[in-house]
Amino acid sequence: MIEQPVPEIEQLDGSSLDISARKRDELLKLFPEARTEGGKIAFDRLELALGEHVDVGKERYGLTWPRKASCFKTIQAPSMATLLPVKDKSVKFDSTENLIIEGDNLEVLKLMQKAYLGKIKMIYIDPPYNTGNDFIYPDNYNESLQTYLEYTGQADSEGRKFGTNIDTDGRFHSKWLNMMYPRLYLARNLLRDDGVLLVSIDDGEAYNLRAILNEIFGEDCFVTQFVWNNEGNIDQQSKIKGVHEYVLCFSKIPDGISRPTVIDLNIEESSKLYNERIENSITKNGPANPPSVVILPVGFPAVFDDGTIATRDQEWPHILDPIRVKSRSLVDTARVYSGWSSRNLLDLFIRNGCVPINDSEGKETTFALTATGAIYMYKMRSAQQGHVLSVIRNVGTTKQNSNALASWGLKFPYPKPLLLLQYLADVFTKNDPDALLLDFFAGSGTLGHAVLEQNKNDGGKRRFILVQLPEPTQDSTYPTISDLTEARVRHAIATIDKREEGTLGTEQACQERGFRVFRLAQSNVKEWDARAVRGTESVDVDVLKEQLSLHIDHLRHDRSDLDVIFEILLKEGFALSSSLANETIAGRTVYSIADGAFLICLDRRLDFDLLKAIAKRMPARVLLLDEGFARNDQLKANADQTFKSKNIVLKTL
Repeated sequence: MIEQPVPEIEQLDGSSLDISARKRDELLKLFPEARTEGGKIAFDRLELALGEHVDVGKERYGLTWPRKASCFKTIQAPSMATLLPVKDKSVKFDSTENLIIEGDNLEVLKLMQKAYLGKIKMIYIDPPYNTGNDFIYPDNYNESLQTYLEYTGQADSEGRKFGTNIDTDGRFHSKWLNMMYPRLYLARNLLRDDGVLLVSIDDGEAYNLRAILNEIFGEDCFVTQFVWNNEGNIDQQSKIKGVHEYVLCFSKIPDGISRPTVIDLNIEESSKLYNERIENSITKNGPANPPSVVILPVGFPAVFDDGTIATRDQEWPHILDPIRVKSRSLVDTARVYSGWSSRNLLDLFIRNGCVPINDSEGKETTFALTATGAIYMYKMRSAQQGHVLSVIRNVGTTKQNSNALASWGLKFPYPKPLLLLQYLADVFTKNDPDALLLDFFAGSGTLGHAVLEQNKNDGGKRRFILVQLPEPTQDSTYPTISDLTEARVRHAIATIDKREEGTLGTEQACQERGFRVFRLAQSNVKEWDARAVRGTESVDVDVLKEQLSLHIDHLRHDRSDLDVIFEILLKEGFALSSSLANETIAGRTVYSIADGAFLICLDRRLDFDLLKAIAKRMPARVLLLDEGFARNDQLKANADQTFKSKNIVLKTL
């Protein structure tokens, strides 16, 4: 009897997305001539392909600081962590698409790379301002996850802790930059091509922040630097009273965002910006508009019923022939002389028989004569009309919002104003009411609250992801800031639900108005630790046995099926908000994701009847526990052939 070879079924990749490999592959697709035999990049060939000479000298324009090179090691080091669902802290877990994640945002951003790559419309963050008292994350890429696990009591502590960045430190700015750079770099990957990043900051690090954003995004992706008038304390003792902060705004790609269709909050409703029709005189004299004669034909429209305008040369426009109007149109041809601001459009209107035309922006445009002899241009206001100013005023203060949180029993000293974030969400997602928004320095959760309120205002279905480190507070009710984040959003949901009570058509909105909580933790899969096996001089046999046992029993015993399912989803590129259903197939529990497109079976006793029944459902992909084959090579071979014959991707864990 000839033994059938054991098939090499693809195993689930337990690490986060390899950013550098992905970018290298993209570059080599564009410039295959730069590929070396080993699949690497020959930069001298790349320079030739681009037709440019690159100065490789040491002196170059740009921002540098100690350990900047380590930032790229931090970015490239994959995360072996996972995000565990916490249903008892969630609200409407099964129906919502909003997420609140407790964890170190660097690890979380890495874990999000596969599932959320190019999916997020707007990122807003309010990072530490580097005042000397802010929490600063460790910048040692080798210790990121371990430090977090120790900090949250999930691992034995060896003294590595998060801490403040005191201004007497010789690398005060460098530490802040080393913390910010990798996070901003990873965040850019998550943005859609029409996505936008907004970062709050004050004068302390505004210059450095702008410099690293120019480097990561490109200077041509700079949109604006909003100045937020924060209504600061003018009784302070400073020589000059600071009453503003900034919100730096960058797009994912140059000109990637469309014109905002929001009108500044401070514009009164009586403003002509709210008029359905725009009207302006086109009489305009100056060097750029030298006077010329316009011949107004019979039938040219007027805004008055009947009358005559005599010839004149003492005021603009000069009337060269008497103008006679009857029933709101010219009876005779007449000449007028002036400088004109829209001469080309006026000529087109006349050539078109004096019927409405469209300007370069697609706005319906007409012209008409007024009783004073002036010619006016009339445009129907576009539905895409906007008037967004770079200075933001009257959106509330941190003190007002801190007091509002206190009324819910929440103590948070400097929350960003709810109305500020609501306004920014409206500006950048008004035309995309299903947009996904992210804040990975969530603080008290203002962005989540703002999304809920804005959805309530305009009927949108925006979704949010909030990421917050469980930094300790002095409040026994909410011992960490992430606890406070969840509590604030929970209160906001309850308040909005109460306001809507009894309103028709709100049941669906109420079901979606919730959030799923996840917690950063070690992977559900025990990791092989080669360093643990080798001692100082020889291999530790007992440790080697323990490590080898991971190939047999490699899932952590204290984790649930749901914990494992969500790690699989993340690392297979599915969103954490994906719908999840339990099904019974051939008497076994099978998890169905995305309406059956992906089936996961964590049963440890697989048989061929179960495999055939799963294949009959025709999912796009299937994941099984390798342990479930119980070293039955024939069963594994049959599974491999069965799924391949139906073009179903099979992976094992």
